[in-house]
Amino acid sequence: MSSSISSSERGGQDLARSGVAGWSGPWRRFAMTFMVTSLGGLVAIVVLMFLIDPFDTGRSPVSRSPGVPAPDVDNAATSRLENASRGRDPAFEAAIIGNSRIQALEPETLSQATGIPFVSLVIQASRSREQLAVLDWFMRNRETAPKAIIIGLDMPWCDDRVSMSPTDPFPFWLYDRSRVAYLEGLLRYSVLAEYVPRYLSYLFGLRDRARPDGYWDYEPVYRKLGYDSPERRQKLQGPDAEVEINLTGRFGAAEALAERLANLPPETAVFLVRPPVYVTGLGAPGSDQAKTDAACRAIHAALAAGRANTHLIDWRVDRPETRNPDGFIDHTHYRKTVANLIAAEVAAILNKARVPGT
Repeated sequence: MSSSISSSERGGQDLARSGVAGWSGPWRRFAMTFMVTSLGGLVAIVVLMFLIDPFDTGRSPVSRSPGVPAPDVDNAATSRLENASRGRDPAFEAAIIGNSRIQALEPETLSQATGIPFVSLVIQASRSREQLAVLDWFMRNRETAPKAIIIGLDMPWCDDRVSMSPTDPFPFWLYDRSRVAYLEGLLRYSVLAEYVPRYLSYLFGLRDRARPDGYWDYEPVYRKLGYDSPERRQKLQGPDAEVEINLTGRFGAAEALAERLANLPPETAVFLVRPPVYVTGLGAPGSDQAKTDAACRAIHAALAAGRANTHLIDWRVDRPETRNPDGFIDHTHYRKTVANLIAAEVAAILNKARVPGT
């Protein structure tokens, strides 16, 4: 036994002398060099991405005009990223916020009708949490009070709580007030390998700029998917298969919006638009869907009544336009003909408000 211990001790001494084991000698220097180099490289990468600001959030000290590269073809989901640039663009004095149920409103149409430059900050498939984040971002990046904000209040705004899309991830870090959260968000392989080169190619003129006003016409996409076929159009005559019910009596999403509205500048005109649905999507009288809709309508009306210069435009009703199948793609997505009527209603209110004595 004594011989074994003696042998181990000798072995350990030999290893220590050779520098192979223990926290000393060449291995320690190698480990320290590796850690310092790795940490320095990581910091350098973060600093570089912060300066480049690949999503044009305006956080970089390097001043650049707003603008981001055009997304890849058929990649509409990138509006989640591009809206960070559009939301800070001082060229726009009004915004459209919501999801695809308000997407058909064209900023250019509203701008021409009112003389106010509009930007669309729509996020497809989003719910209240994502839209509130975009609203907060837009307001934080205004040096003067916006002239108008349009918010599309579809059924997710009838939820009992603030919620986000269960299927479509959203980069909250990009819109976060915290700079630390933003830096953590930048530390992604996709940002370094994909978005930084794409943004640099845009800065060097090798890639087109994304549409500044954010409008994206979904009708051609739906047409390719066959939504103009007789079979698809026939589905309009049946009930809406994607119905959301909330009979809890709680409307947490609307309450969160009320807090935001209370903090908006009084001169900003707010339009709460309840988007149209094809008449068969309204639900049968007395149904849970109809009860949910009625309760939510009352909440949304209270939102509008609770703040001056706020207008409820309710198209989620039975009216001639919502009985015309030619105006709809499916139960909740309508065509430009309907969208232009909503835009005209918004423009009429804005223009009337600017006429002295009216």
